[in-house]
Amino acid sequence: MTSFPILLGLDASTGTCSVSLAVGDTVETRLQRQRKGHAALLLALAEELLAEAGVARTAVDAIACTRGPGGFTGVRIGVGVAQGLALGLDRPVVPLSTLQVLAETAIRQERRGAGVLALLDARMGEVYGGLFRHQAGVPGTTVPVDLEWLGPPAPVSLPTGEWFGAGSGFEAYPDLASMVGLHSVGADCIPDMGAGMILASRQFAKGGGVPGHRLDPVYLRNRVADPPVS
Repeated sequence: MTSFPILLGLDASTGTCSVSLAVGDTVETRLQRQRKGHAALLLALAEELLAEAGVARTAVDAIACTRGPGGFTGVRIGVGVAQGLALGLDRPVVPLSTLQVLAETAIRQERRGAGVLALLDARMGEVYGGLFRHQAGVPGTTVPVDLEWLGPPAPVSLPTGEWFGAGSGFEAYPDLASMVGLHSVGADCIPDMGAGMILASRQFAKGGGVPGHRLDPVYLRNRVADPPVS
């Protein structure tokens, strides 16, 4: 292991493949959307980043991966590729919430507010949701306010403070943008692993990695939690 951690991050949970390589504090990211072949694309983007950085696969200390919620196929593919890399390299996986990475992405774009209401279109007339507070303007500091949920696209009672919304849930259900307490909305915001690598690095430094075979996807379809209230 080097004196600084080298982490490879993967996400395909929303249909866009996002791959990041963190070498110490330096993070490079590739995002690409295509209809099929996400597993091959994740691997190709990873190899591209490793080659450009002059880093061998065997030098990677851990694999970071979004574990959902999100599109069933995308989550399954992302988790499967991460597991394959982790098991092949005998490295741990740092699991990340897709919604928290979305919140980190929104914070990078907004750099203000008390927190983020992250909503992803879950199809079937539902959304995946999560509330995340953060230290204003400080990346990598999001903490969940409550459990993530799957439910109908209804307004959420937001805690006190300035909140902004992010994610495809607002694109699918535009009326949600007018809920009380939201300052602004980025309906086109998608999870960017480049924003999530600070979370991954901090979790890894605290021993937050798990063996590849213990990386479990989170679909939320097998449980429904009530949206958090203030």
